[in-house]
Amino acid sequence: MTRRRIALLSVLGVVAALGVAVMLVPLSAFRGPLETAASRALGRDVTIGGSIHLAVFPRFGVALHDVVVANAAGSRDPQMITVGKMIVGAELMPLLSGHLRVTKIILKQPVIHLEVNGKGAGNWQFAIAGTGNTSDGVSLQIERIRIENGEVTYFDALAGKTKTLSDVDVLLTTPVSNTGARELSLEGTATYNAVAMTYGAKLDDIRAFLNGQRSGAGLSFSSNLFQIGFSGQMDTPGSMTGNLKIDAKSLRQLAAWAGRPLPPGNGFGAVSIEAAISAKDGVYSLTNAKIALDGMNLAGDLAVDMNGKVAGLKGTLTIDHVNVTPYLAPGTSQDLAAAAAPTPDTPLALGGLKGLDGDLALSVNDLVLPDFKLDRASLVAKLQGGVLKSDVASMAAYGGTGKGALTVDVTGPAPSLHSVLDMSGIRAERFLGELMGIVRVRASGAVHLDVTSRGQTKAEIIKALNGKASINLSRGSISGVDLGAVARVLQTASGILGGALNDAATTEFSSLGATFTIQNGVARTADLHMAGAIEMTGAGTVNLLTHQIYFRLNPKANVGIAGIKLANIGIPFIASGTWDNPSFAPDTANLAPEIAGTVTGTAKGLLNQPGNVLRSLLGGH
Repeated sequence: MTRRRIALLSVLGVVAALGVAVMLVPLSAFRGPLETAASRALGRDVTIGGSIHLAVFPRFGVALHDVVVANAAGSRDPQMITVGKMIVGAELMPLLSGHLRVTKIILKQPVIHLEVNGKGAGNWQFAIAGTGNTSDGVSLQIERIRIENGEVTYFDALAGKTKTLSDVDVLLTTPVSNTGARELSLEGTATYNAVAMTYGAKLDDIRAFLNGQRSGAGLSFSSNLFQIGFSGQMDTPGSMTGNLKIDAKSLRQLAAWAGRPLPPGNGFGAVSIEAAISAKDGVYSLTNAKIALDGMNLAGDLAVDMNGKVAGLKGTLTIDHVNVTPYLAPGTSQDLAAAAAPTPDTPLALGGLKGLDGDLALSVNDLVLPDFKLDRASLVAKLQGGVLKSDVASMAAYGGTGKGALTVDVTGPAPSLHSVLDMSGIRAERFLGELMGIVRVRASGAVHLDVTSRGQTKAEIIKALNGKASINLSRGSISGVDLGAVARVLQTASGILGGALNDAATTEFSSLGATFTIQNGVARTADLHMAGAIEMTGAGTVNLLTHQIYFRLNPKANVGIAGIKLANIGIPFIASGTWDNPSFAPDTANLAPEIAGTVTGTAKGLLNQPGNVLRSLLGGH
């Protein structure tokens, strides 16, 4: 017999002898000692209801069946942990001498119920009495736990909500640190709300954490939806301080995954958050936060309260730019830029105001609203139960400054609003051009607006407008028309209007203004006035929805105008039609007979030319 065969047979003999010895060990005798040791270690009753037998795969040890760990008193579920099969990794030599030294545990398909009671205490806070040898020869020095294909539920009695992790695979190790504290390190995979993720966690002192004390901690979660990282201090899963980083391809999808879906709409896509975080009792406070959302950059302090039916936001933020218009468009868009602005007849998407509560102090640059733009604005926005109240303490727009307020209430059958605007020093060509397309009036001045309305669409809101408005401009001009030349032609009944109506013609004025009363979308004025070399007064109406106008305008030439022989006599005329395509005619019914004859003979024909005086004044709109 060769030396190699002798060695092989010797090894096989030793293995066989060990196997026979192990088979002779009465494993059932460890049932009581194991239950006692585990119950003492956890401070909870632990029972082994099934069989106990030797396990050699995937690692050598003892297989336990139907293991149950009792829950804390008063918990919703009577058992905290139920395991169909548990493999207890044991050292071989102590086992041969009748001692069970446990170092590793594998839980197959366990169901674990984590719970926070009404006082905020977690059921994982065990009354740990320590581990070590028992009088019955069982030693627990567990350094590694593996969970295979498990299920973990988390019930919050304060919120009355349950969350479930499925397909849970975890490798947990508990090395001893240089300070002597028992650390915890775990990594694994799980599925939550149909999203598979990998995760990792580390606790510097597992014993302190399990007893509700603070421990250094780190967390990481990764999936195709998000990347989340935390490092700092933690005493429960929801109580922590440290630094947080979140990157998600869609805030809307992330909120839905977390069980807080946003109302249907556009935007709330790609988001990135970096901040110092402090969390307790469902309130997450972000300090020195840097937030990127939908291409916007936000910075400041923000607290998120998750205890209510909807999330609550409170804080102070600066925002580099905001374009509100796409968020108001109907439908849903993964790309905010692809959301078209709402048309006048499509319902505005205001349902998002019901999806959040908030109390925010905002400083915004480049704020774009429907038909209105602000260069800068400082405001306080309060949102509660679908009612938004915004108080704009200061704003800069169209070259001027001012203040305003906006209230939007979406709790009724149709949204209602109240808007107030007070601004001075605005440039009329920018302000009127943006709102109405009137670009030929160049001046600076003040505007005031105080209106209410309600409606589902932009058209309905315009039709239901009620309130007051005024505009007062000073030291300006109207391009495209020379009203002095117009007055001269009309008064002398000679010449043509061609020289008075062209791109090079202008009318200088020292003041121009009017006050309006708005009722059901129709603005009325009785005090339209312009002062300067040419004075003009007028009265009329503007339908803000259909753009229909009807004005009686009364121009007068002041004394001293070259070529004007009949001082302070003007030719009143009627402007009607739409402000995009008005028509004009002399008001001969209210003129003296001799003047009316002159107008009928010459000036009437001139005023009936398409697109003359008022068309030039309004810049073609």
